[in-house]
Amino acid sequence: MAISASLHSTDESLATPSSSPGLHQLPLNASRALGRAGFTAMAALLPIAPDLFFSSPSATIFVMKDSFMANLSSSPWLMEEVLRYHTSPLKLSADDLLKMPQGSCLPTLLAKKSIAITRSNAEHRLVEINRVTITHPDVFLGERLAIHGVLQPLLHKEQDLCLVQSSTYNRDPRSLSVGRKESSLVDWGQVIRLLSSNGFISFAIGLQSVLDGILDNNAHLASVTVFAPADFGFVASNSAILERMVRFHILPHKYPYSELARLPDNASIRTLVPGRDLEIGRKTASCSADTNQGSRVAINGVEIGVPDIYRSRNFVIHGISRALEIAEAENSRKW
Repeated sequence: MAISASLHSTDESLATPSSSPGLHQLPLNASRALGRAGFTAMAALLPIAPDLFFSSPSATIFVMKDSFMANLSSSPWLMEEVLRYHTSPLKLSADDLLKMPQGSCLPTLLAKKSIAITRSNAEHRLVEINRVTITHPDVFLGERLAIHGVLQPLLHKEQDLCLVQSSTYNRDPRSLSVGRKESSLVDWGQVIRLLSSNGFISFAIGLQSVLDGILDNNAHLASVTVFAPADFGFVASNSAILERMVRFHILPHKYPYSELARLPDNASIRTLVPGRDLEIGRKTASCSADTNQGSRVAINGVEIGVPDIYRSRNFVIHGISRALEIAEAENSRKW
């Protein structure tokens, strides 16, 4: 996996702060520990981009496996955003995390974004962050830095998870005040978690990164349909294109597969991109056991290969064979 040069530190004062003799050794020592634990991508990145992680006096980094890092490698800005979300400006060992109450909210280096302790079991030394298990506690533990390995990316919408929130970054992380839990008609945290756990990692990462923009003018969505491609190459695009393409894969209405199958060919359905609709069609199924008399519903010519991956009261997720492309739908009727 290639590490983009645009993430490399260009400020020597960040990489080797003169006010802290020996701090320049910290990324190297942590990198060695990461390499020994099998997190080779982060082991390579940490020494060459220290400013991403050491912009505060202390830090805790929740590192992802190489396979997840590979999904980010082609988009430097997205990689930076995700890594900042996985870094807290508090140094927290595994013991510290186990002492904190479930629902504790931790600040991150991504502005106005937090992560939450969603499970803590001291007896079994089990901690979950945003419902993701810490599989490698204390990969590295120094005076100012703690690193833990996690099972998969922290892709939840944290407002749905934080029940207790620290009032400032500088307070003892165990000194907490009760925070307000945000309500949402669509549980976007669950949507992102299900996308990630079902193998749609790149689309989950894309949705997570542009979710605030989507909610700016769609905060009161009662239900949605998500068409999830296994390979969402648009994560390498700039933020404006990425948000537009993510919106194009989401409908402001819940359509289970049975409802889509009842729509006539050439019918169009609205997306979250104003004026850009998707067109219903049919494709011959590869297996004769498939429903709908040997054919599958297609969206803009792309087959729904895994219908109804998950259905809830407010959303449904369908797996599609490839990412959709924006094109004008002709001779179609709106539904």
